[in-house]
Amino acid sequence: MPLTDLPFATITELAAAYRARTLSPVEVTQAMLDRIARLDPALHSYLTLTPEIALAQARQAEAEIGRGAWRGPMHGVPIGIKDLCNTAGVRTSWATTILAANVPSENATVVRQLSDAGAVMLGKLHMTEGAMLEHHPEFPEPVNPWKKDLWTGVS
Repeated sequence: MPLTDLPFATITELAAAYRARTLSPVEVTQAMLDRIARLDPALHSYLTLTPEIALAQARQAEAEIGRGAWRGPMHGVPIGIKDLCNTAGVRTSWATTILAANVPSENATVVRQLSDAGAVMLGKLHMTEGAMLEHHPEFPEPVNPWKKDLWTGVS
C-alpha cells in the first residue's frame, strides 16, 4: 500500500499489512504525523499533538508484533483521541480555556482500552467547547476538509 493511501486505509487493512510486515507501525505513524504537520495548520483538527508518545507507542507495537505478541486489530493503528477523554500526562482541555492547563493523572476507560489494544495516540482532537454547541473563540475553529463552508459539527 503506498504511503499516500494510508489516511484512507481501514483498520483491517493496516492490521493485515502489519502482520504481513509490508507496513510497520512506525512508518505509518510517521506518515500520519507528517500529514498532520502539513494539513493541520489550515484544518485545526488537533488541539494537542503527541508525536513523541505516538512514535514511542509505534516502536513498542512494532517490537511486539515482530516477536509475535499480537494484541489484535488496533495494534499499532494511529488514532486521534477526542479532547473530552482524559489522557494520563497529556492535556485534556475539553476545548475550553478554563481547563487549558488540565493534565489528568489517569486515562479515561476508553483510552485505557485503546491503549491496552495497542493503538497509537497521535494527539487530542478538536471539539466544541465542553462538548456543547459552539467552539471557544480562543481556539481556532476546525475546518471541514471536504467542504470548507460546512461546519465540522458538534461533539
